[in-house]
Amino acid sequence: MKRVMAYVILNVKSLLKDKLPFAWSIFLPLVMFYVEKDHMSKEQDLAYWWIYMILCAYFYGVGLYAIELKEAGCLRTIFSIYNSSTVFFMGNLVTQIIFSIISLSIFNVAVFLIKGFSFIHLMSGSVILIFLCIPFAFLGYALVLLKKIHANTIRTLLSITLFGMFMFLSIGAEYNKFNPMYYITAILTNFTMKNVAVYICTSVIALILGGVGIFQFDPNSNERR
Repeated sequence: MKRVMAYVILNVKSLLKDKLPFAWSIFLPLVMFYVEKDHMSKEQDLAYWWIYMILCAYFYGVGLYAIELKEAGCLRTIFSIYNSSTVFFMGNLVTQIIFSIISLSIFNVAVFLIKGFSFIHLMSGSVILIFLCIPFAFLGYALVLLKKIHANTIRTLLSITLFGMFMFLSIGAEYNKFNPMYYITAILTNFTMKNVAVYICTSVIALILGGVGIFQFDPNSNERR
């Protein structure tokens, strides 16, 4: 646990030094919320915004972050001190859980001031989604299995995929049969046994793929230096 917290402290310091991504992760959802604010009547209507922010944190901050550090050659030094992909993954995961709580708290404060929704209900719903999405942090780490694709390419594909899934959420349930975001938010907004079963099956697959990524992760860069 001490080693995990050492990674967390290191990651938090890095986040504090680079404030622009942190600000953008809150500003963009706030802009999209402000555009749609007149169509929202209850706290659960914010579930789509929460899920988008959380999945962005998990995919970018866990899987893609590991790939970027690997390509930069930083992980050879880190892993020479303590060679454990599991500890490295857990450090990144805990960091993104903390990051998600902070960013969602700021987002929810803005929503509270604009719409007057219950801040307690906003926070309880968003925190539930943070923990429901943990299997997808594992799925994000499965990105390390993509050996021949550059981090910038993965970032572009992630941006298109995540934003596309977010936009489909607003269209209607009939268009979201293969949208993981829908089935996670459905635990809060449309609780049925079918939605729960799909969520559980998807989570199991995500955990397995993430476990493979952790087990097979190679900290050495693929590029010659």
